[in-house]
Amino acid sequence: MLAAIREVTHPDGLTISSYKYLPTPAHITLMAFIMKHVKVNDNNLFINKQNKMINSNIAILKRFIPGVSNGELIELLEDFCNRTLTTKQLDRDGEIDNLESTTFISAYTYNRNTRQVDIELSYRLIPFILYIKQQYIGERWKYSASFTSSYSTLLYDIILTSLDKHTSGIKFTLEQIKDMLGIEPKTYQIYSNFKRKVLNVAISEINLRSDIAIELIEHKENRKVTDIEFMFKKSNNTQ
Repeated sequence: MLAAIREVTHPDGLTISSYKYLPTPAHITLMAFIMKHVKVNDNNLFINKQNKMINSNIAILKRFIPGVSNGELIELLEDFCNRTLTTKQLDRDGEIDNLESTTFISAYTYNRNTRQVDIELSYRLIPFILYIKQQYIGERWKYSASFTSSYSTLLYDIILTSLDKHTSGIKFTLEQIKDMLGIEPKTYQIYSNFKRKVLNVAISEINLRSDIAIELIEHKENRKVTDIEFMFKKSNNTQ
């Protein structure tokens, strides 16, 4: 599986952030921990170009991210130090006016004796965090963290972005959806295999475990599936 890239368009329609999808429940939960600590008034840090400090300890982090050892948690923080967010600002003609890159975590410290963990976030990350907090309002991040298939996480994120724009369906060519799900070229060339091993697994898990219900519509030319459409709505699922 390739590292699928997620693009997030900010409310101005001209600012686009992109990053590699978070691959595991632990990654998603650490991001939720970061989101919890970034507040609206932290936008002042962005304006003044001041980094955000999160002061915590190993016990709190392990309660928030259950099932990880101290060593695994340190590895996770290290991964976030190397995980890049790229943001570009476009002009009205779609040309890049400004381009900047930062990591999810600028720096962290861990003291074994005091068990203190300090996490430093770049001020450049703050507008992105505040925006995706709107998408993952409430407990939505827990749905993503509960999925066992990485394809479920990716598809849920794709649908979630469209759902919050008050649309009820989104259509892709097979090539487009495979690319968005990080599927390597020439993999699952037979549609029935792609449907059984990827689409059905992801849709079933999302319908069972999340707040969204998805229906798959197939579009054909000469009896061959060329495009697929996801129809979706909010569900009352509380599992």
